[in-house]
Amino acid sequence: AARPSDAQIDQLMQSMNYERMKGEMLKQLRESAEMMAEAEAGGRLDDKQRETLKRGLARQMNMVEQMLDWKAVAPIYRKVYGETFDAAEVQAIIDFYGSPTGLSIMEKMPQSMGRTMQEMQPLMKSMFERMQRELREEVKDIVDGDGKTTPAPYAPLALPNPPQPSTGG
Repeated sequence: AARPSDAQIDQLMQSMNYERMKGEMLKQLRESAEMMAEAEAGGRLDDKQRETLKRGLARQMNMVEQMLDWKAVAPIYRKVYGETFDAAEVQAIIDFYGSPTGLSIMEKMPQSMGRTMQEMQPLMKSMFERMQRELREEVKDIVDGDGKTTPAPYAPLALPNPPQPSTGG
């Protein structure tokens, strides 16, 4: 099976409407970040503070947007898709997303992803709160237990990877 060309993978990302998916993902991320920041402040922000917070979030979102720019991520997509799919599979995906059914699915995908994220927020909030409580207790036990502060064996929490469009099957 032949490896897909970079041009073929670029065509695939175009047929999957990468730029639109990126825009929708950034919009959802921005909204979530604003809600989390407001919740963290506990309603204690005045209008000036809220505006300062929004400017800070806007700077962060600009950094994320630059990071997700096609020129920055194309080598990653080309590598991963080139190692995962052969040329015939990539062409089949391109053909599918070019079909009326594929176009319809791609049109609905951002809405589906957005609704899924909204429905998962209570679950994620509960999980993160529990993890935070348990980590706080574990750190307290470590510090109180031997008098030394040993770093907890956890990596910082990170945003989940964006969902990838299904290719059927």
